Amino acid sequence: MENKKKKRYGIVAALLLLVLAAGVGTWAWLQATDQVTNEFTVGSIGKPEVKPDPDHPDKPGTDPTDPSVDGYLFETKWVKDSKMIPDTDINKNPNVGIGKDSDSSYVFIYVKNAIVKTDATDALAKTPYFELNANWKPVAVDQVTTNADGKYVSGLFMYTAGNTDTPAKLAPTQKTETTEAKAAYTGELFSTVHIPAAMNSTDVVTNPAMTVSCYIFGADQGDAQNAIEQAKAWVNDPSNHLK
Repeated sequence: MENKKKKRYGIVAALLLLVLAAGVGTWAWLQATDQVTNEFTVGSIGKPEVKPDPDHPDKPGTDPTDPSVDGYLFETKWVKDSKMIPDTDINKNPNVGIGKDSDSSYVFIYVKNAIVKTDATDALAKTPYFELNANWKPVAVDQVTTNADGKYVSGLFMYTAGNTDTPAKLAPTQKTETTEAKAAYTGELFSTVHIPAAMNSTDVVTNPAMTVSCYIFGADQGDAQNAIEQAKAWVNDPSNHLK
């Protein structure tokens, strides 16, 4: 009897070991692993590879830019040291462009007019002014200065593509099977600066200048209103010396 019990116990023990072994194997078979690697890109706003077409300022021309000289701002008709003669127009046509591989962007231009002495009698009436072209509008009434006739003298302006009251996105032409990618231009903020008939040499500062600066805000960073707030902050930042 004892031998039979020993054999029975031995069989039970062997079965238990077999079950345990099977459990260990099942655990290994049910393991699984996974991994995902995501590569990120960095946005860019590149300088145009060609200058704007003088006859169609919102389109790229054929003349290549000079990386050591040209940036995002172009004035194809400006003549250096143009003389101010009362009641005449001077060619000055600021235009902003971005390169063919750039991200779509909101574009702003700030015009600083430092030509007439601020303490001159009727200073605004004697200050050179300009009229906006179709693609541009002032950011807000309190962000620009106008003379008595409502002509713009200085201030912050936004590219609107001519049909909205908010900034429009400027985007390069995308590459297709039949066409190459191309730079994009806003078109001219204005085309001429008018010298008022009332201005005379005694009203002019020692080094008269009209400074045009542009601010380009990548559209992926936020909406149009966010772009406006960032442009205002840029103008008001003392380190930029815009005002």
